[in-house]
Amino acid sequence: MSLRLLSRSGQLYRPRTAFAIRPLATANNNNSSSTSASAGAGKDAAEAISNPILGKPAEVEPVKETVKLEQDTKKKENEPEIGYAHGAYHWTLERFSAISLIPLLSTQAIYGAHPICDGLLGVVLPFHLYLGFESCIIDYIPKREYPRLHRTANWTLLGTTGLVMWSCFEFNTNEIGLTEFIQRTWTA
Repeated sequence: MSLRLLSRSGQLYRPRTAFAIRPLATANNNNSSSTSASAGAGKDAAEAISNPILGKPAEVEPVKETVKLEQDTKKKENEPEIGYAHGAYHWTLERFSAISLIPLLSTQAIYGAHPICDGLLGVVLPFHLYLGFESCIIDYIPKREYPRLHRTANWTLLGTTGLVMWSCFEFNTNEIGLTEFIQRTWTA
């Protein structure tokens, strides 16, 4: 057999075969005729019966790594982030908000201004915009490359969305409402 040098360690390593060929079970050394050929073989006989050609697979020595490629504190590339299921929820919420905007806008256009529809529109529309801008932040300011900027952009977006929802509430309760404002803007 030839010796090979492993790439990760400086030790010489002689590769072993995947399976060791073992002889079939032999008869017991006892000369009595009442014992069968496999009676005295015991464990070897059971292994030979389970795989009569190759026997039991040889035990492979584990390769010892002497060089650490990455520190234990760093995350590996293929390891998902803690909230990796967030993408599925994000997609579902984005579709739900987009579909709920269709009847809200069409109801407002057909029947005119209504305070309940104005209130729902003041919540669903900023939430839909929040989800869209959050996707932009995730795509263009990756967390792994710009962790502080990513966190700052997310908090800024969250604060801005909260202010927009609050201002929509104030506009709907103290002023003419979103739908009436849009209608007056188009007719002016």
